[in-house]
Amino acid sequence: MEKIYSHTIALCPECQTKVHARIIEKDAQIYLEKFCPLHGVSSALICADAQWYQESMRYVKPGQAPLSKCVTEFRGCPESCGLCPEHQQHTCLPVIEITTACDLNCPICLKNHGTPFQMTTTEFASILDRLVEYEGTVPVINLSGGEPTLHPDLAQFLAIAADKGIMQTTVSTNGNKLLQDENLRQVFRATDTIAALQFDGFRPESYQYLRGTNLAEQKQQMIRMLEAEGIKYSLVATIAKNVNDQEISALVDFFFESRALSLMFQPASFTGNAAHLPAAALRITIPEVVKAIEKSRYVSKGDFNPLPCSHFACFALAYYLIVEPGHYLSLKDFLGKEQYLDVISNRTLPGLDNSSYAILKEKIYEFWSAADASASSINSWTHTPSI
Repeated sequence: MEKIYSHTIALCPECQTKVHARIIEKDAQIYLEKFCPLHGVSSALICADAQWYQESMRYVKPGQAPLSKCVTEFRGCPESCGLCPEHQQHTCLPVIEITTACDLNCPICLKNHGTPFQMTTTEFASILDRLVEYEGTVPVINLSGGEPTLHPDLAQFLAIAADKGIMQTTVSTNGNKLLQDENLRQVFRATDTIAALQFDGFRPESYQYLRGTNLAEQKQQMIRMLEAEGIKYSLVATIAKNVNDQEISALVDFFFESRALSLMFQPASFTGNAAHLPAAALRITIPEVVKAIEKSRYVSKGDFNPLPCSHFACFALAYYLIVEPGHYLSLKDFLGKEQYLDVISNRTLPGLDNSSYAILKEKIYEFWSAADASASSINSWTHTPSI
């Protein structure tokens, strides 16, 4: 028995032509089913738990429109790609690809770069100017690639971002260049840049499959170095079923016991280099990852929920406060569900706008006033496991 949720437009996986599609429930799972006149019916699993999908719909909140838009006429998707007149959401986390250069050739990479590209400082400054125009303030940006640490002007990019008023810059990296280059590490410290470190687990065979080489010990060495030198970092794990999904709860435990600021799990996407991999055997969806996270001794069932401002099926997250060493309190429990959703919706870093800052401040005052004077206060470090 099939249940139809909605109709939409998608791309045929064979010819990349726009085709009619629908989102359906079948065997308690959710699929995107496409209809191509030339290549017939195809389907892709988008959620392995129909109940999670249904409950996620309750987290939808109105978008926050950008201040201005760069595309004046709507001609359909993706022809009008950009901030077009139909665009109803602002940019929560701008990701800027500054180079195609990379020192790895990962089988799981979702990119397959053709023509080499290296962004100039002028182009980068122009992008930031437009972001500020569209957003007013830009709390955080991410520099991506390729491998962005290979860009010869990275230090200048980080300085430009600071000059333009960007509050926090993160750099997605495999960590190889950081491990080798003391001067680069000094740049990260001086600019308070966060290294978003590719970290797929602990087993050599996981890295061999995903990255084409055994990086397990090298990753541990990187983390020891980052912590010893006081460089801020987060962890980013690409997860494929039957490859490293059994390491998810161990990754969560490791995160809580580390000095990492956040942990993100990215279910593998089968495009770019990864297009040749057996997607049906490797695909894992958000609720499956969340269930694995909940096996960690630091996480309780219900801590995670969809991010209210993105599509409810594509992202789930939780925030945690350190109450004392080894003891954590989820931000949802601290604020209560409704106020929590108000604080995290439509923003990457909660608490920076006036309304959510006021909510957090009031709750902290309540927490302090209710606590015994000798009790431990909230630590300034905040952990953010997210998917």
